[in-house]
Amino acid sequence: MNAMQFSAMTMNMLLPGKDDPEDDHRIVELAVEQSIWLAELGFNPWYTDHHFRGPWHSNSMQFASYVVPQIPRERYVGFGVLSIPFYHPLRLVESMNLLDQLTKGRALFGVGSGWQGLEPAGLGVDPEYHASGRAAEDTLDVMERLWRFRNGDPEFTFSVGSNSGRISRRVMPAPYTKPNPTIIRTASREPSLVRAAQKGWPAFLGILGADLAKQTRLYQQALAEANHPPEVVEHCLRWCSCDWLSVTVAETDEEALERALIARAETMAIRTSYIEGVGKLDGPVIKAKPGESTAEGYAKGQDMITTIAGSPDTIAGKVQELADLGINHLHLRFLGEWDGETRYINEDSATLFAAEVMPRFTQPADTRASAGRM
Repeated sequence: MNAMQFSAMTMNMLLPGKDDPEDDHRIVELAVEQSIWLAELGFNPWYTDHHFRGPWHSNSMQFASYVVPQIPRERYVGFGVLSIPFYHPLRLVESMNLLDQLTKGRALFGVGSGWQGLEPAGLGVDPEYHASGRAAEDTLDVMERLWRFRNGDPEFTFSVGSNSGRISRRVMPAPYTKPNPTIIRTASREPSLVRAAQKGWPAFLGILGADLAKQTRLYQQALAEANHPPEVVEHCLRWCSCDWLSVTVAETDEEALERALIARAETMAIRTSYIEGVGKLDGPVIKAKPGESTAEGYAKGQDMITTIAGSPDTIAGKVQELADLGINHLHLRFLGEWDGETRYINEDSATLFAAEVMPRFTQPADTRASAGRM
């Protein structure tokens, strides 16, 4: 029996208004401030994992370890998502295990490929290998082996992209959560979704415009057919997640829609300026158009074409639709630039959601009943 969980992305839409090293400390402090504020409202603060596009998330796990002692103990911290091909698998598993220990299992690790462009090149990952998705799958395979490895096992040798290793001793520390820290797999393709269920991993469902209801049914069916122990099924159903990429809440539907347009305009002005200075930039895109690259779609703001905007009652109705599907974790990205003129929109949306929407879903959902409906 678990209550629905709500997480919110820190510094959701922000790109640096100016690329000035002297401004980095101020931006990092803003990210800390917002993290603590979100946690005090009742959200689990989440962090992106990127390079060359802002000073606060190039080492998101280290950032989170600084924030954790400053937020309520019952909160989780999360990562949406760790771009796992950009890490040496051993160092990544060590870091995840350590944070899992420090938080006593209250860390949620979204895992995926990450964006193309500057990041793979800067981190020495072959662009084609990365874009195919194989880099993430191969890295995750090695991570699984590392979590299973015990002293006395035969030596394990691996090679993934430019990273390699030979393992003869267990990874230390071991994870607090067994058999591995909570990972939430991005799975836009059906085979990846089925594989996540078979492995006993929660997943992000309905990402980037995919059919949420269809993916939820597919995942739940695969989970039931995998014959996992009841506690694994419960864990998966608790943390299977839906990601709302852009959200605005106001006293009325009309005001929320108006505010969403204002916030989007500021975000797009900053994004356009940044892209003009540094070049193409990949990002989340809803239902990419044929022949259009992710970078082209992101430059046009196609991450915000399905903005969810409304009064608390309207938003609660949409959350209830997720609960009816069996979704128990909603990940929100509130519109409004935390370092801009539309910060008030971000603040008001999160505050209204926490005060008037979140309490309606504090009664635990019977995940075993959900499993029985598969």
